[in-house]
Amino acid sequence: MALPNKVLPGFSASLYCQPTATPTPLTVAQLSLVASVAPIAVSGNLLPVEAIPAFGQDDAVANFSVAGARQSDKIPVQSAPTSLSITAAWNPADTNLLLMRSDSESGVIDRTFVIAAVDGSNIVYYAFNGRVSQFNIDPAPGAEAKCMFTIHPRGGQYGWSNNV
Repeated sequence: MALPNKVLPGFSASLYCQPTATPTPLTVAQLSLVASVAPIAVSGNLLPVEAIPAFGQDDAVANFSVAGARQSDKIPVQSAPTSLSITAAWNPADTNLLLMRSDSESGVIDRTFVIAAVDGSNIVYYAFNGRVSQFNIDPAPGAEAKCMFTIHPRGGQYGWSNNV
């Protein structure tokens, strides 16, 4: 498995989605294999997002009380998937944005997503299975129309891989 610390400052990233209206998500073992992930990270599967939000795993946060005083702490041994809030220029002819809207309306479609982080000739792939929700279109008169949606990773269904 590739090390996530290979993603260094200065990298550029792109988000890709598994094609078709009825996708078969990759297995957990496949999510860490370049041979399984790289075919998804192609131009036809690119989601035209404005920016890639933080991705990967976050440390869990625990809230607890000690002698009546509220306390909280980060617990680095536990982690929870990070939901990705996505903003893209709305294009009603973009096949992949239409897939995201359809997935959101369904609410039960699991799809594999791949983030390709590129630094020079090195690529680190973060692949995960997720569901889309909350698809909204902001027509913004006088400005470019935007669509916003959230991708919710499925717990424990992710993998890191690289081509170096």
